[in-house]
Amino acid sequence: MEKGKRFFLVVVFYVINFGIWELIAPVVSDEWASFLVYAALFIVVLIVCHKEMLEEWKNINTHQLKDKKFYLDLAGWLMADLILTILLLSAIEKMGLDILPKNNESVKTQMASVPIMLTMIQGCIFAPVIEEMTFRFSIIGKPKSKIATGISYVISVFLFDCIHIVRFSEFFYYLLPALILTTFYIKHRNVFASVMLHSVINIVGYIGLIAGIL
Repeated sequence: MEKGKRFFLVVVFYVINFGIWELIAPVVSDEWASFLVYAALFIVVLIVCHKEMLEEWKNINTHQLKDKKFYLDLAGWLMADLILTILLLSAIEKMGLDILPKNNESVKTQMASVPIMLTMIQGCIFAPVIEEMTFRFSIIGKPKSKIATGISYVISVFLFDCIHIVRFSEFFYYLLPALILTTFYIKHRNVFASVMLHSVINIVGYIGLIAGIL
């Protein structure tokens, strides 16, 4: 993927996700603005990166998706995320710290304001594709040197974490999935691998919200 296209995708993400959101939220509502922004970003990503995404899909369909070990690996990383998140929540509760994201309440509000099917599409399809293409594929890509990989890894984790937080303390809550998704992407070197993991993590999160666990 060309550097210019990578830079463009990152810039467009911030312009639409924050700038356009600010313009349309007063006209519709915060919840519908979030859905419309991610729908627009999803279309932009498909238009700008359709060739790269087709190539990535062909690669994963030829290799990982035909290998049972990939699904076991996916399940293993999902379990690691769940277990570590439970341990983290238990630890912060005992220490009396507050790092739970305000975003959870926003998602609950959105689920009440926007049809739940659209909310699930946003969180489990739009968000994984958009965010993995922006923060993994565009920022990390397929660097050849360990130094380039390390630098892009840190940048990816930091930027991905920061777009989800409202308060600084929430950084430590989102740090775990940021590290897991970035490591999984680098391990498999395919954006659809991290898209799949991102999606199942979000699905579990929605189930937790609906069940009142989060």
